[in-house]
Amino acid sequence: MKTHDFQNGEGTMSSKKWSMMLAILVVSSMLLTACPAPQPQIQEKVVEKVVTQVVEKEKVVEKPVEKVVEVVVTAEPTPVPAEPGLPVISPTFKNPDTYVVVDGAGEQETLDPAWTYETRGGAIESNLYEGLTWFNREKYDEFIPALATDWKMSDDGKSWVFNVRKGVSFHEGGTLEPHDVAYTLHRSMLQGRIDGFQWILYESFFGGNLAMASSKDFAAAFTGKDAFENLAPEDLAKVCEAVKATVVADDAAGTVTFNLKQPVPWFLTLTSTQFMGGIVDKEWMIENGDWDDDCATWQTWADPSAEETILYDKGNGTGPYKLDHWTPGEETVIVAFENYWRTEPMWEGGPSGPARIKQVVLKNVPEWGTRLAMLEAGDADWIYADESYRPQLDQYTKTRCDDAGQCTEINPNGYILAYRGLPSPQLTPAQLNWRINTEGGNPFVGSGQLDGNGVPAEFFNDIHIRKAFSYCFNYDALIDDALVGEGVQAQGPIIAGMLGYRDGEKPLYNYDPDKCVEEFKLADADKDGILAGEDPDDVWERGFYMQVAYNQGNDTRRLSAEILKASVEAVNPSFNVQVLAMPWPVLLSQRRAGKLPVYIGGWIEDYHDPHNWVGPFLYSQGAYGRVINMTADLAQQFDELVLKGAAETDQEARRKIYQEIQLKAQEEAVVVWMYQNLDGMFFQQWIKGFYFNPAYQEPSYAWIYALSKEQ
Repeated sequence: MKTHDFQNGEGTMSSKKWSMMLAILVVSSMLLTACPAPQPQIQEKVVEKVVTQVVEKEKVVEKPVEKVVEVVVTAEPTPVPAEPGLPVISPTFKNPDTYVVVDGAGEQETLDPAWTYETRGGAIESNLYEGLTWFNREKYDEFIPALATDWKMSDDGKSWVFNVRKGVSFHEGGTLEPHDVAYTLHRSMLQGRIDGFQWILYESFFGGNLAMASSKDFAAAFTGKDAFENLAPEDLAKVCEAVKATVVADDAAGTVTFNLKQPVPWFLTLTSTQFMGGIVDKEWMIENGDWDDDCATWQTWADPSAEETILYDKGNGTGPYKLDHWTPGEETVIVAFENYWRTEPMWEGGPSGPARIKQVVLKNVPEWGTRLAMLEAGDADWIYADESYRPQLDQYTKTRCDDAGQCTEINPNGYILAYRGLPSPQLTPAQLNWRINTEGGNPFVGSGQLDGNGVPAEFFNDIHIRKAFSYCFNYDALIDDALVGEGVQAQGPIIAGMLGYRDGEKPLYNYDPDKCVEEFKLADADKDGILAGEDPDDVWERGFYMQVAYNQGNDTRRLSAEILKASVEAVNPSFNVQVLAMPWPVLLSQRRAGKLPVYIGGWIEDYHDPHNWVGPFLYSQGAYGRVINMTADLAQQFDELVLKGAAETDQEARRKIYQEIQLKAQEEAVVVWMYQNLDGMFFQQWIKGFYFNPAYQEPSYAWIYALSKEQ
């Protein structure tokens, strides 16, 4: 999922409700041509509903657990009676030592923890490998020892020393030493690929101005050269030596020291994730043909393809599970590591020793009907269900739980254990490209001119056009129909419940066709100094044509694109928006090339901190900042704010900085801030021990080590 973009979703949703909404929008387009006046009460309803959802979610995330229980009691789920004639389903309890996960969003690209940057790969890795720390159960800001027994930060916040745990065995027989930790981080930074996560490490160790896309980009920027190919041997050695100085192992003392350019408020969070986790056995890696730890040779392994790395289809970590096999296109199987080091519970009443579930089978099944049939038969212990299918599961849900683990039986004849309304760390906007690449022609923008048959390259440079798109999007229709109520309207890049989220504040934009029209008429897309509403040669009279892309198979994003199309076209018959489904790799390549004027694409956080939201979206070198292409002056303003927030260590001061960024991102309508998902997990009743932590990329795989399977 990541470029760190995520691609989850599949299937089709033929909703009568959605069809009716589209029909209404079509009728509205005819009415608005003559009189574009929305119903005031409808606008009020939309705003009120969204705010209620946001506040409710905020209570769940930030208030103490006992307060959450009070919320749950007052909002107890209404029992869902079985429909007349609905068969009672009783799945057969099978294979008590095996946990079967049936996903629908594709499989991993690799098993290498230094290469993978997508959801499935990260999920598997969290069971095969470990970091120095781990999250304290459901808490995302408290940490417990993992491969480190304890740690200490220097007074200036620029250095961290970890005592590395003794007696830890790797799956293939080696013993953990501090030099393994250092080698892992050095290898990751020096092998970083173009679409990898290494920018997170470069940023932490070298500063935000060096948060580059790949090791080659980083090396060129670090040495001041225009391209990696122009680096002399001494330049290459300089890069390697600088990287090695950031993480220093002392085997005799049993420590590893991290040296940062500046304090990193989210540093411990990183040590609990794959980005500073995924610790590998240095000696085993070298024996099997990976980098030999020599600064004279590192460039040989820089920016590798997935298949070129030693750990592409192998695994050798210290985690509670080890790799049994991966059959691409079929399944990945991991089995309990009987030599696992943990002898004390992770938390009071938590797991210890070898995993209770001895085998985990992860399958990718794109067809919803097949996934559901496997659950009904007892052949799956968990299945992926996107928002469009969740109402179908309500009638078969026996027990419904919230993110605090408070559960209510809603149907005694049901068989599903469902966790609903989970505040997922995902956000989806309509990404706007402020400087579209029209070189050599661009079919996504038609003629590339403001002639009614296309749009010019700098179409979205005009803030009024960006505001028009923001007012034209029907957020309520999306949340109610596409998300079946399991989402909240975004108010900028920072998600609800996180530091910097503007609690109690409404998003600046709601669905308002009148204001949409007003903003289109205020635009000066042809830059002649005459407003579009008074200029026959500008966008309001000329109209435009463009294509809006989404990744093929993602039904929610398809509906988002269709709602945007219907809403924009409704205000002016000269506006022509076409929805385009693109295979995931094609969308990524076209996005990187700067060809797409608008695409529906989302972000799942890397680590649970507001910097990981504002950085990707708003920093000029961020994952999306590079393709949004803001004007130079505005990019500089956001860069300064983003770097200021990253450098601040006082929590309250950070909050104010991020609230400022959040508001400014809305005021400038950088993109159309659409929605944040609320997630759902669907288990068999016999699965015990699941807990929700919003810091996990994919809660369905939230450390399987904590689960058990009991009839």
